[in-house]
Amino acid sequence: MISLRQTRLRTAIVIAATIAGVSVLVGVVWAFLAPAEHLLVVSEGRGVALTGESLHQFDASAVFIWLALIVGVLSAVAAWLARLSRGPYALGGLIVGSAAGAGLMALVGSGVTKLRFPTADNPAVGEIIARAPNIGTLLVLLFQPLAACVVTLVLAVLNPYDDLGVGDHHHPESGDPESGDPATEAEQADDEVQPKLP
Repeated sequence: MISLRQTRLRTAIVIAATIAGVSVLVGVVWAFLAPAEHLLVVSEGRGVALTGESLHQFDASAVFIWLALIVGVLSAVAAWLARLSRGPYALGGLIVGSAAGAGLMALVGSGVTKLRFPTADNPAVGEIIARAPNIGTLLVLLFQPLAACVVTLVLAVLNPYDDLGVGDHHHPESGDPESGDPATEAEQADDEVQPKLP
């Protein structure tokens, strides 16, 4: 018989693997959205960016960050929906999957951009070449796990239950005689003492 701990561990592994897989696909999407930087070859092995093209370095990083934030938020919400695994196991799977996913997203995305914009061999002077976009800095890899953690924290804070809703909760409706509500019992006593007129 599978224990609750084993079930939670399996769910955490599934969460991590799913996030990593989705991140790979998003990395491919980034590779097609990120703009290349176009350079003018001025001498052998040397080129200068055309007017405005240097801004594409920032654009590529910004697109990566936005996609990473979207994946982080959506993955946190999806992991939260696994109600029975809420807590350390799901959070661990979420963090591991988001961290690994961000790395895979950058790795796969960079690989696809190099296929889209291959390095030109010995370009002629005066030729315009495209340089493959990149993420710019490794700090962008922090956004996906950070977004996932923040969203999970917000969901946990807004949850009204001490166990985050993992257990089965019974919420008696107002006026339920079995609820033990003193106000309800008082109303019933009044009804018995003062019967309603037809």
